[in-house]
Amino acid sequence: MHTSYSMKLFIYYYSCDNYDYYYTVNSRDLRYKEMMIESMMKLPDDMFRLELLPYLTVDHIVNLDNACMNHKYRPQLLDKISGVILIGDKDRSMKASLFKWLGMRRIYLIKMNLLFDDENSFSCSMQNNYVDQFIYNQHVVMKGPMIDDMAIFIISHCLCLLSMVVGDQEQSLSAVHYDPQVTDRTLQSIADHCIGLQSLSLSLCRGITDTGLITISMHCHELKSLDVMGCNTITDASIISISTHCSGLQSLSLSRCGSITDTGLITISEHCHELKSLKVGYCEYITDASIISISTHCTGLQSLNLEDCRQITDASIISISIHCTGLQSLNLGWCTQISDASIISISTHCTGLQCLILLICDHITDDSIISISIHCTGLQSLNLGVCSKITDASIISVSTHCTGLQSLNLFGCRLITDTSIISISTHCSGLQSLRLGGCSQITDTSIISISAHCTGLQSLNLFGCRLITDASIISISTHCTGLQSLNLFGCRLITDASIISISTHCTGLQSLNFFGCRLITDASIISISTHCTRLSSLNLGWCTQITDASIISISTHCTGLQSLNLHGCGALTDVSIISISENCTGLKRLIVSFTSISDASLIAIAKNCTGLQYLFTDRCDGLSSVKLRHDFKSISKLRAVLLSIYPSLPI
Repeated sequence: MHTSYSMKLFIYYYSCDNYDYYYTVNSRDLRYKEMMIESMMKLPDDMFRLELLPYLTVDHIVNLDNACMNHKYRPQLLDKISGVILIGDKDRSMKASLFKWLGMRRIYLIKMNLLFDDENSFSCSMQNNYVDQFIYNQHVVMKGPMIDDMAIFIISHCLCLLSMVVGDQEQSLSAVHYDPQVTDRTLQSIADHCIGLQSLSLSLCRGITDTGLITISMHCHELKSLDVMGCNTITDASIISISTHCSGLQSLSLSRCGSITDTGLITISEHCHELKSLKVGYCEYITDASIISISTHCTGLQSLNLEDCRQITDASIISISIHCTGLQSLNLGWCTQISDASIISISTHCTGLQCLILLICDHITDDSIISISIHCTGLQSLNLGVCSKITDASIISVSTHCTGLQSLNLFGCRLITDTSIISISTHCSGLQSLRLGGCSQITDTSIISISAHCTGLQSLNLFGCRLITDASIISISTHCTGLQSLNLFGCRLITDASIISISTHCTGLQSLNFFGCRLITDASIISISTHCTRLSSLNLGWCTQITDASIISISTHCTGLQSLNLHGCGALTDVSIISISENCTGLKRLIVSFTSISDASLIAIAKNCTGLQYLFTDRCDGLSSVKLRHDFKSISKLRAVLLSIYPSLPI
């Protein structure tokens, strides 16, 4: 029997959940079973793993093991599957007991996510997330006050875990309320059971301290990637211990760890020479001393994030450019002391640069950007937001030399005109993201040109571009049908005509911002709701013609909505908000300020939207208490206030 055909039959009969059913239906199964098991076990281990295992999930392996429980070839099977890395199955779930089974057979999970919910009920569920053929994500969703204990239970059975993410990787930096209740006890369990751990993300886990991280460093010597972004209790003591014991570290994120100083980073530079990625954004005590040390010791550095490190000067960046010539990504946003000298040096030495962020670097002029465009022709992403001295000369040079540009941010660059954008459109046809917010000279001419040439555009931000009319948006809708995000904040000339066109052509839209588009009526929003059912974020602030009909339609069709802004929509009533709460139960952010809602709306939200993270109810005069006209940053706080007013509420 041909090997690949045999393997497919093998998987079909012995790795599916209904094995017993298939076995009894076909009388030939016994013969096939013996023949295929014998054939598979005689395969060389490398062929077995290359040709068969890529098609198997955790569940398949378990069922296969059960099918061969009493078979003479079972020892060979266990030898062949031990040490493999399994793919995932997005449609299936795993029981907690399966972690122990995996550990006993030395089957590795590439990554496990520990996710959290602040509900008072206690439960644990696992859901697989298939990313690609070579990556297996295990998501563990834990609820209730015993998160630490549950995490420890799971971790204790993950003997072969290679990577762990505690919390949600997709949480944004603005989610300052997000605070997984994980403590040093969890880190102790990781250190005790996962000594082969290579990657650990503890982003925004504010319950951990130096004690837990030092314990990790002393046990998990194979650690290559560590993310402690926003863990503001972490100090240099942790980082020094990590550098001493985990000298193979390649990626380190310390962004928003406000206590980290040069001392910790210099120690990292002296011990972790393989470092490729470093993020120290918003670490206010970092100075040139540590960055120069990093540059001279970690010459293989490829990615550096110094966002809002305001003590950094040209000395650091020039040193980085000279020593780290393989640099591919550089974030200098809010580094207000950086001048053209830094960027010109980067351009001449780091010619492989692909991503450059210079947000609010006000000293940067056309000289820098022209030099970057000439030398770094492989540039894919450029952020010049609020670089007020940038003119058309820079952007024309970028467009002609960096034709592979995919993302361009010119937010607040008020000197930019249609000339720049037309040049970008004609040369950079692969553009996927364009931000022109605050570029007050931009007209329909630019956007129509973009739509005609950059048909793969996925994100367009025209915040405050008041000269833009329906002509632009209709052209975008007919040419850029893959558009996913559109921001028309303050585009006062936009009417239903363009929004209805967008809705019917760009059905994959996920984020829409119509704040201040006062000519938009229910016709637009009802059309959006019926065609763009994957919408997750909608901003209708000060769209004063919107009524309950729009919001009810949104709630009915866009049940995956996570963010909704209804600020100033004075015609809305409780009917809208109650409908949203009942249908869009995954809502995380809701703004209903300056509306006519009453307590009934908030009660419905508290009852149904259990994952709500932000609620703004300012100037809602229909609410019974001043305590309810507040900025709520968690559902628990809203419930507490409601219960203080209505003690018998079933929430």
